[in-house]
Amino acid sequence: MSRSVPVPQEPPQLLFGLTEGPRALSEYAWFLAVREWLRRQGGDGEGRPVLLLPGLMADDWSTAPLRRILASSGYEPYAWGLGRNIGPTPKAIAGMDRLLLEIREAHGRPVSLIGQSLGGIFARELARRHPGVVERIITLGSPIGISDSRQSRAHQTYVRHVDQHLPEFAFDTWITAPPPAVPSTSVYSRFDGVVRWEACLHPEDDLSENIEVAASHLGLAVHPAAVYAVLDRLAAPLDPWARFERPAFLRHYFPLPSYAATA
Repeated sequence: MSRSVPVPQEPPQLLFGLTEGPRALSEYAWFLAVREWLRRQGGDGEGRPVLLLPGLMADDWSTAPLRRILASSGYEPYAWGLGRNIGPTPKAIAGMDRLLLEIREAHGRPVSLIGQSLGGIFARELARRHPGVVERIITLGSPIGISDSRQSRAHQTYVRHVDQHLPEFAFDTWITAPPPAVPSTSVYSRFDGVVRWEACLHPEDDLSENIEVAASHLGLAVHPAAVYAVLDRLAAPLDPWARFERPAFLRHYFPLPSYAATA
């Protein structure tokens, strides 16, 4: 029987927050050391389109290493091309709508979305706004289950730009929007120093899953275990869709959770 995971009304441990930078740098160095091996795990993406959305205050540079891996594995990755992500501004929402539909038109098939942190919340919003256009969603450290601003250390940065956000995306109403009806994977870490890991969990059902790795928040797009999970989930068939199964030789990099989030 699965059980719900309460989300404490407080930020992650201070130690995790203070060490985010050094940990992310070490994860990137690890990524560089094994990127050729990761590329070989990616299979053949057959030119399938993937749109990558950066986190708060990040730009396309933050998703560039992952986009390169996806391109070398046969996918057609797209940057969001909208500058620094400061939240749901008119430019960001209209730009993502336009880009998603352009990619769908160019490829003649639904688009996979990968979002880091706030980018993952944007990915879910895009799937809700455009039914049938999004094939699957993979989020990296995205607080999809956040219920209180104190659960994220980034909230003060977010609210500094709130006067530029569209009013329909006010925090208290946006976070209660229902999940989109597409296969969705949340890759998260208990060592996340920016958002509570409990706030990153999907209620696991027939279309959603959670994959734990031991990573920093900032490094989730380059942590080798997270990248492996992304490649695996992109290659997974959709009919029928099945949850991630950790390979035996990598079991230490994918801790088995002792819980499952429930609605």
